[in-house]
Amino acid sequence: MEIAEDLGMKTFNISVEQIPSIILKLLGLGRPFYLPSIEKLDLPADSVDQVLVVIIDNFSLFEIVTYQPVWMIKNLENLLLIETESKAKALSGPMLQSMFYSTESLTFNLVSTVVTNGKRVRVIAREEDIPKITTLPNVAMTEKTDVNIYVKALKALNRHDLLILHFADFDEMYERYSMNPPAEIASKIMRRTDKWLNLFCQQSIQGTALLVIGNDGKKVMDMGLEGKVVEWKRANLPIGFLKYL
Repeated sequence: MEIAEDLGMKTFNISVEQIPSIILKLLGLGRPFYLPSIEKLDLPADSVDQVLVVIIDNFSLFEIVTYQPVWMIKNLENLLLIETESKAKALSGPMLQSMFYSTESLTFNLVSTVVTNGKRVRVIAREEDIPKITTLPNVAMTEKTDVNIYVKALKALNRHDLLILHFADFDEMYERYSMNPPAEIASKIMRRTDKWLNLFCQQSIQGTALLVIGNDGKKVMDMGLEGKVVEWKRANLPIGFLKYL
């Protein structure tokens, strides 16, 4: 993608169904035969000590290009261009389902698989999003705001093999302002998110893989954009970033 190349990012095209395969590979766990292969991805040969998955609703390369978060631009080298079957499948709910469950197996759940293999897992998200990620109540923590999720995440960091966080403030901002938020508000959320990711990396143990994933939000909305930025917004979702610490 031209924008990614301009930012110096290495890009990989993947399907959303490959995300659980990536996480299992990073943790050194075997991939069930019904999950898609990830042989073409440039992943480390050895397993990592911790995988931190940060899912952000309605977050994309568009926000990065527009609001210029300093830490992300400097540090997130690997860009995943995530393909879904349809625009509807790129929305938050369906995409979460595709990331953590499989249409090829009625029994597969990524979190349950990781736990069954003796790994420690923590999921921190809003209550309504937890069932899309896991059915195990003992690994889930619910919070009502992104700030509270962030605070709980700092306490859970380095204590679990897989830590999953789900943030929704970008999506709520776009919905509140009909996809046209004031620049100062959008920039504030962007800077805050950039700071959070930076702090996660600063406080993470060596051997951590940070996977940041952005989706299309909870519903399709028209941003009323014009010119080249329309193509940027259309092309950049869903996306992911990988960083190794």
